[in-house]
Amino acid sequence: MSNKQRNLLTSVLFLAFGVFFLIQAKGVPHKIESDVGSGYVPAFIAILFIIVAAAKLIITLTRKDPYDDVVEKSDDSLVGGVVTIAIMFVYMMAFEPVGFVLSSIIFLFALMNWFANSENRNIPIFAIISIIMPIAVDALFVFVIKMPLPKGIIGF
Repeated sequence: MSNKQRNLLTSVLFLAFGVFFLIQAKGVPHKIESDVGSGYVPAFIAILFIIVAAAKLIITLTRKDPYDDVVEKSDDSLVGGVVTIAIMFVYMMAFEPVGFVLSSIIFLFALMNWFANSENRNIPIFAIISIIMPIAVDALFVFVIKMPLPKGIIGF
């Protein structure tokens, strides 16, 4: 697949994803009438997806780049994409029963290890980031937003 074809495909897919995400966000019910609603942030993110994907599509269709017709023969990006989707699927399935904090720690650690090459792999740093970030996000949701995330089997 050439670079131009890849850019066209990803632009169209992200555009479709943004539209789908926006439709789903609009269906989120308001709990408080004066509130902007639970669907506000997802709708905002979906609109950003649509804008960026449309801009990328326009740029891909209008620009003339000598590298557009280059066809890469490597399957590394395909394998990386499939493994990333598999890790995300496991994370999604574990989110409710295992809980946000524990499943996010495992998810972040797995992704960082998968994408780091042997020279940049730093297990202690990855472990620290994987532990601190989910705990910080959980604290933000519990103490600031007042909307706890799933606790799971361990209870935190």
